[in-house]
Amino acid sequence: MNLIDALDLAPASSAVEGVLRETNSPAHERHARGTLIFRPGRFVTPFLIVDGAIRLDHPTADDSTVLLALPGDLLGLEQLHGRPQSTFGRAIVDTIIAPLGPMPDAAWRELLVNRLIVRQEHAAQLGRLRFGPAPERIRALLLLLAGRATYGPLRSTQQPPSAEDDRMSCELPRLSDMAALTDIAPETVSRVISSMRRTGLIAREAGRRVRLSTQLVYVAGEMPRGMTRSRTRDEV
Repeated sequence: MNLIDALDLAPASSAVEGVLRETNSPAHERHARGTLIFRPGRFVTPFLIVDGAIRLDHPTADDSTVLLALPGDLLGLEQLHGRPQSTFGRAIVDTIIAPLGPMPDAAWRELLVNRLIVRQEHAAQLGRLRFGPAPERIRALLLLLAGRATYGPLRSTQQPPSAEDDRMSCELPRLSDMAALTDIAPETVSRVISSMRRTGLIAREAGRRVRLSTQLVYVAGEMPRGMTRSRTRDEV
């Protein structure tokens, strides 16, 4: 079985680990929430995101162009063409990355094709972060951080939850990061999160982690009063 076949058949987490074994990756690097992992003008060894999430900002753009990289995404590809990194990359939650070691050209081609497919799938999910009411956007972000896709319209609350739903949890990013990624005001993000806590859609766990209710898969939080929509600028 080749690398792409193995990735296509494996769950997301095991697929990433499979790539790391194939590429003789060095040890994982752990970065705490808020850590600046790379900046423009620096050469960055290509790496895979194993866990967590990284916010990508262009140095001359506002938050309308902010991007989010998720587990399975491959970053630092500029170095393959001898170019320095063009964006800031900062962990919005505790994040684990794995720099890629040397591997044959054929393996690189397989990896790049597969990761392009993954990135296209992520792009479809990320589009939900900037459209619709604020609770919908925050809901989509939390589910992404918990490793759950949010394709299609909301489903009926009568649908029985699965065992996977029952284990959903994620770390909460800073309000400023959530606001930039969803294109809503930080005050509105705070109201939505408070509403979700009050209605039991999320519950605090240890540290900054929250457990997501199974109902969050099917319904959004109630619309808070005084909601405003604005772009925010977060200093990098």
